[in-house]
Amino acid sequence: MSDPFSFISSFRNNRLSVLIDDAGSSRAALVAPAHKITETEVNRILRLSGGLTFVALSPERASAFLLNTMIRPNAGEKSSLATPLIPQYTSVEAREGISTGISAADRAATIAILGSETPQPRALVRPGHIFPVETREGGVLVNLALPEGAVDLARLAGFTDAALFVDLLDARGELMQAEEAREFGKHNSIPTTSLTEIIAHRLEREPLVTRVAEARLPTTLAGAVRAIVYRSKIHDVEHIALVKGRVDGDEPVLVRVQSENTITDVFGGITPNSRLHLQNALRAIGSRERGVFLYLRRSFIDDRSNNIQPLKATHSAQTVAPTMMREYGVGAQILRDLGISRIELLATTPRALAGLPSFGIHIVSQHSIPDLTTSREHVV
Repeated sequence: MSDPFSFISSFRNNRLSVLIDDAGSSRAALVAPAHKITETEVNRILRLSGGLTFVALSPERASAFLLNTMIRPNAGEKSSLATPLIPQYTSVEAREGISTGISAADRAATIAILGSETPQPRALVRPGHIFPVETREGGVLVNLALPEGAVDLARLAGFTDAALFVDLLDARGELMQAEEAREFGKHNSIPTTSLTEIIAHRLEREPLVTRVAEARLPTTLAGAVRAIVYRSKIHDVEHIALVKGRVDGDEPVLVRVQSENTITDVFGGITPNSRLHLQNALRAIGSRERGVFLYLRRSFIDDRSNNIQPLKATHSAQTVAPTMMREYGVGAQILRDLGISRIELLATTPRALAGLPSFGIHIVSQHSIPDLTTSREHVV
């Protein structure tokens, strides 16, 4: 059986990968670990890519290097570069052992300092020819972008939390799209991976939730349940599982996983109709001896910006697939903690959730949420 996460060992062995943003922009970049990077590696990357040289750093590493954030353009301003605007620190250069700073050898020296095991801020001067880039704590599980993906990939492969990435450009100097980037990887014998593959690996392998509280809760819709609260390790939110009966063991358990829509769920908004789904799912669970309603809180931070969007009811088509992956991945970890291995899934539409078995959870069947509303609620 092939290893679905062989991209990590490939990156570890080759020290180079094509990384594709398959969740939104279809943009692609060449990624290499900054740790102990060589002149030969940098020269090859520059020759193949044609883009600008960036080094993505974890927040902790950027702080250790005492890097300062550059002033960002106002919202709405467009970049004249092929590379989309990304948050950057002031450019840097190695303090010693370089000449102009432009050659592959000089760039490798600076990049290697940024990727060193022990950051030495005095080894750098400002400004320079290498552009460090900000990333967010939590990586691709918090912000779905190539810089976060590059740092995550380097970490997963056992390198330091710094990664060189250079946008791949086509013959016209435009950003190379996903399919062309995959062909580019094959032609040049460079392994290819994607942001969603990195997300899937982290969701399966990293513990992301912790059980923090439990209490008995009488409900009008599902009867008496246990309310179990889980805290997310990557977002400052708590998720709640309403558990009816004993759910551990081999018998299938009726499960509804629902993401929070605060305005609709609490105040009775019309779109999306999540409040009605919530109520009917709880009624369906209440009609059984055992079941789980899992309510996942959102962080309210949009994946592709730093804008707080607390009233955003729906996700764009660009982010719905990875957002769903993360929500079901976190949900799967909670279900696994509850001892559930087989589920009957309540869903508004059929879900192709092929990744759940990797969490030890198997979907026995899927059911539409039944319409069990007895009377229409009036919300003032």
